[in-house]
Amino acid sequence: MLRSYDFVLKGDVEALVVALSARGAELSAEGQGTLRLEAGQVEVAPSRDEGTLVGLEVRVPFRDSSELVEAVVKLLADVAQVSEAQLLDPQRGQPASLTNFSAVTDEYLRMARYAGEYGGVSEALGLSTLVQAPDAESGQAKVLLAIAVFLLALYGGWRAMTSLTAPAAPEQGDVRRP
Repeated sequence: MLRSYDFVLKGDVEALVVALSARGAELSAEGQGTLRLEAGQVEVAPSRDEGTLVGLEVRVPFRDSSELVEAVVKLLADVAQVSEAQLLDPQRGQPASLTNFSAVTDEYLRMARYAGEYGGVSEALGLSTLVQAPDAESGQAKVLLAIAVFLLALYGGWRAMTSLTAPAAPEQGDVRRP
């Protein structure tokens, strides 16, 4: 089960390590380490494509709020611009940026909610309980709607039965003579 929302900074690893280190990250020369922000801490690791080092992965742990992912996206967008790198969002299969920030946050919250509810990620559990709270008014409305449908069906059945058993009335222009 996923426990984090991942981003990929694709570009020159040395430039990315320097840019992230200048912003408070504690990284090895290859890019392994952590990045501490006010909202929390994220993991950074080398990203490889068929064994070749192509950039850095940044793993944002699931939480019950979007503060950490918001801070990470803002910081990574800045780092990508300074380092002439590309910021990718593998979960959505698209580049991440400040322009599509709300879509990234929505996807993060959706995945965090799922991880909290089904994956046992206790840090994200608050989202699943907040979102899934039952609504008492909704239940009452469903009961009333079911009763209304039942009564409408009962009335329709009664009308159908009485129209079959009632004798047909002669039409206005139809005069029968003996």
